[in-house]
Amino acid sequence: MAEFTLQEVLSVTGGTYQGKTEGTTNFTSVSTDTRTIGADSLFVALTGDTFDGHDFLDQAKQHGAIGAIVKTGKAVEGLICVEVESPLLAYQQLANYHRKRFDIPVVAITGSSGKTTTKEMVAAVLSTKFKVLKTEKNYNNEIGLPKTLLQLTPDHEACVVEMGMRSLGQIDELARIAEPTMGIITNVGNSHIELLGSRENIGKAKAELIHHIKSDGVAILNQDDDIVSQMGQFTEGKKMSYGIKEAATISGFNLRYKKDGIKFTCRAFDEVFDVFLPMIGEHNVYDALAAIAAGRALGISSQKIAKGLGHFSGMPMRQEIISFPDIVILNDSYNANPASMGEAIKALGQLEGKRKIAMLGDMLELGEFTEESHRQIGRLLVEEQYSEVYTFGEAARWIAREAKAAGLKASYVCSSHLDMANMYFDNRQKGDVILVKGSRGLRMERVVAEIKEREAGK
Repeated sequence: MAEFTLQEVLSVTGGTYQGKTEGTTNFTSVSTDTRTIGADSLFVALTGDTFDGHDFLDQAKQHGAIGAIVKTGKAVEGLICVEVESPLLAYQQLANYHRKRFDIPVVAITGSSGKTTTKEMVAAVLSTKFKVLKTEKNYNNEIGLPKTLLQLTPDHEACVVEMGMRSLGQIDELARIAEPTMGIITNVGNSHIELLGSRENIGKAKAELIHHIKSDGVAILNQDDDIVSQMGQFTEGKKMSYGIKEAATISGFNLRYKKDGIKFTCRAFDEVFDVFLPMIGEHNVYDALAAIAAGRALGISSQKIAKGLGHFSGMPMRQEIISFPDIVILNDSYNANPASMGEAIKALGQLEGKRKIAMLGDMLELGEFTEESHRQIGRLLVEEQYSEVYTFGEAARWIAREAKAAGLKASYVCSSHLDMANMYFDNRQKGDVILVKGSRGLRMERVVAEIKEREAGK
């Protein structure tokens, strides 16, 4: 864990302190959550729309904190309180200071879709050679990123972080904190288009990462994405491209679909080797190619890279294959946008089954593009020869309506997760393969839980 002296905290944050000290004060760790505070730690009192960390200062003290970073005027007795204008900024400054203690590769990943899977694949590849710290869960924002960086220890030899964004300037902020030596952009789609207005603006937001790649760093870019492929101009660092369709530094071809994953041939510079990926979907090949590029840039052999990807286990609710005696679920319920929804719909065809079933929830934050984006998914279901579609949510109704208009007779609008499960079990057939997907706010994993419970009771 990150340790700081009081003098370091004051120097880094520009704050002033109140409280009694004896000699040199050392903080053994930094935390924003009283539930994770240890002895002699420093608590950061963050505030949000529904919480105020200053309300938990007494609790932090009881759990072992000896100091706290607080907003000016919020100091309390019994703690060494460092007063600053913005505790969040101070937290980020400490994370950046701690990151600078380590001369190691820091790989940052962003994109409209696939960034979490790419992050996990990059970590899997780098772990074949290095001790790796990576972003956990969804800690990819202005609070989560510092939390990850503050976990760096002298044992770590590489760090892999994910960067999310909702508006222009946020990736820039995160990159200033992390100071990445390598940046990966997976793609530019329509997620967050409601807030940014156009795909071009989304591209500008993602490209903020590449602006921070220095001359001795590496930018890894998706050559098949028309916007991402142009981002090399924003850095003087080394550029590496990857793709399936266009000529690239790291290219994948000869994709062979197996019932338990994908095998493909990779050309990395002048070397050609085969990779097996225990996942489905062409989009996961793209993520793997980005990871291969990162591995090669850091001197990892193709044999170790292939081994790391071959043992990649994936993540819960992200293209998680759940098998029952006579049906299979592709649980991709963690989140959804038009690009990832389309990819998952196409990917389901790799699973062996008699009927393809879609259980889909709303795709959120699409603004004026909401109706047409959902209608496009409805048409895609017909193109991909799905047998049934069940939808949940107001926007997802457009999927059902468009699918029905395009010729899919078994198209159902459901009022709840339970209703969706009930409707499906009225039509269930042996050999069904089922895609479950929707934006995080729709909690589509609850449908999976309903199906699991019923299958277990048979």
